Amino acid sequence: MYWISTASTRGKPHAAPVWGIWKNDNFYFETDPNSPKGRNLAENPRIVFHVQDGMDTVIVEGTTEREKSPRKLRTLKTEYVRKYAYKPDWSDEQHQIVFRVKPKIAHAWKAPRMHRTLVNFIF
Repeated sequence: MYWISTASTRGKPHAAPVWGIWKNDNFYFETDPNSPKGRNLAENPRIVFHVQDGMDTVIVEGTTEREKSPRKLRTLKTEYVRKYAYKPDWSDEQHQIVFRVKPKIAHAWKAPRMHRTLVNFIF
């Protein structure tokens, strides 16, 4: 599980948990295009997401794009089934779409010594 944070063009923040897949240095997740995160990302592609674990922390900043490649979507469906025992249905773009996050920077550290273990990865 991951937490994503988006913002509207007016700066209103929104945070939500999502299931996601890391594949080829990109992060993918699905959402309803009419949800707050879906509407925000349609207008403002910037995103921050992180893993749930506060002891082994990874926070990633990046930008999103819709993933529309049929080949990539088939691969992602297989990964969702393997990881979550869940088979997504992306046949109706009015109800469920996939975003690809292109990471720009990741911050990682291990608690409780964050100041000694902080590492930044620039993509």
